[in-house]
Amino acid sequence: MSKTLDPVLLQIIGGELDSIAKEMAYQLVRSSYSVIIRESEDMGCAILNIDGEEIAESDNTPFHVGSLVAYTRGALKTLKERGVQLQPGDVLIHNHPYLGASHSLDLGVIAPIFYQGELVGFAGNTAHALDIGGAQPGGSMNLFDMFAEGRIFNANFLYKAGVKCDDMWHFIEGNTRAPREVIGDLKCQVAAAQYGVKRYTQLIDKYGLDTIKLYSGELINYSERMLRAEIEKIPDGEYYAAGYLDDDGIHRDQPEKIGVKVIVEGSNITVDLSEAPPQRPNALNTPFEGSTCVAVYSLFRSLLLDTYLTDKYIPANSGGFRPITVVAPEGTIFNPKFPVATQIRFCPANRVADLILQALAPVMPDRATAGNSAQLNGMYMSGTYENGDYWITIEVDEGSYGGRPGKDGMDAVDCLSANIKNQPIEELELHLPFRFYRYELIEEKFGAGKYRGGTSAVREYEFLTPSVITTESERHSEIDPPPGVHGGKPGTPGAFYKIHLNGEKEKLYSKNNAATFEKGERLVIYGVTSGGYGDPMERDIDKVLNDYLDGLISLTQAREDYGVVIKGKEVDLKETKKLRPISASIEVSN
Repeated sequence: MSKTLDPVLLQIIGGELDSIAKEMAYQLVRSSYSVIIRESEDMGCAILNIDGEEIAESDNTPFHVGSLVAYTRGALKTLKERGVQLQPGDVLIHNHPYLGASHSLDLGVIAPIFYQGELVGFAGNTAHALDIGGAQPGGSMNLFDMFAEGRIFNANFLYKAGVKCDDMWHFIEGNTRAPREVIGDLKCQVAAAQYGVKRYTQLIDKYGLDTIKLYSGELINYSERMLRAEIEKIPDGEYYAAGYLDDDGIHRDQPEKIGVKVIVEGSNITVDLSEAPPQRPNALNTPFEGSTCVAVYSLFRSLLLDTYLTDKYIPANSGGFRPITVVAPEGTIFNPKFPVATQIRFCPANRVADLILQALAPVMPDRATAGNSAQLNGMYMSGTYENGDYWITIEVDEGSYGGRPGKDGMDAVDCLSANIKNQPIEELELHLPFRFYRYELIEEKFGAGKYRGGTSAVREYEFLTPSVITTESERHSEIDPPPGVHGGKPGTPGAFYKIHLNGEKEKLYSKNNAATFEKGERLVIYGVTSGGYGDPMERDIDKVLNDYLDGLISLTQAREDYGVVIKGKEVDLKETKKLRPISASIEVSN
């Protein structure tokens, strides 16, 4: 660090910048209209410098906050090509998947920050819109191209020099099936961005523009140094793992292979995604800058710079992107060519994040987890009331984490790059035409291990109006369950079922495009459970007993997987000693 910089002031300014981003996020979440933002927090906020680098971000969904760099640079590229100069009071809307957006349903709102007439940065956020007027309500799998996704905004103005652009707002309101929620959420996004402008300007007033420029730049450099120092601890080499998508949503029951090569050279990492399927003529394609790269960046930041691992202050900013290079040939699903659709893009990228963990597990056994669910159950649900008005909601149903060094995997939580909160069924029943029958943990189907894999949840609900469901999910096939590591057992696939009015149970694919449900029919969602870490015979027997008493495992599993004999509510130590290796624990903890 330069001698002109005060390390104490560096941390103070870093903390204040982080607070600005978090305050923006709190304001957006608490004032939003839709459940996907208000409850799931499918959004993110950031402050960026004039080069479009993040200097602070909120701790929400990595896909949102990490992509704001690409959003901002994409919007600035468009403005430059048009010869448009930004002014104080401007607010932009942007969701172009080939100019930085994570996908078109994530609307970016960007406000330039001026100080005494000088452009000094940007306050931005992204949030998932319920509907942008595409081919089908919410999101769609079977799309011909990007233009079929709905309204594409390319650095368009919501406010110009502080004046609201009414025509743009009327245009958006007239081109969505959920105008109340979409316009309401968009107003909240604008307010959050404007709040970021105000707070950053106040920070400059407090410390001076030159100081903020100097210290925010050093915070980015500091994060880069911290990440490089951790990368250098990984042995140089090439590491590889492969997995499969269930199918491409077109050719059913034909798995799609994804190979991930991780190349470590000193303090640099290259993630090579050359072994990927070609881009598809539907929406199962992942925008390179806004999603593919972000999934990789967020994985390494979690793996190497998680706050659990150190007491040091580690700011989340663009410094964590610099040591990492992502290679994906153009024309593959991870770097599609314009104008192929990209709306259903998440699961392939999340599978990449998990495969990076699998590739590095042999050389990072103290960091890498067993196989995670590494997907999501993205449920785009809609219908109409008797008066013809649409209801639309988006659920992102939970998965699980694999067992990890020293701890069991986390149960019924979103996994890796999503980090989205579960939606309470009480909230959904209150505002939407659902009646829930079940919402509970899946029993007996997670990976056994010294540290067991996380289990997921099952949700079952009835639709109270005729409904249309589009889904994006993975790992419903037996070909590629979340693997166990170091002797742990694999997790189990997920599943979707439709229960017809006559009680017939129909298994659905993981990817469904506009599947119809009659009033009174039910949908059942089983999440993916994760792999175990370490030999199950080494699991503490009191943990085995607790899992049994909690109803998570059966007596047979306790005996066969863990070598623990349970009678009544206690462990039979004599019989357990006969089944367990001498090296295994046979004492019950006090």
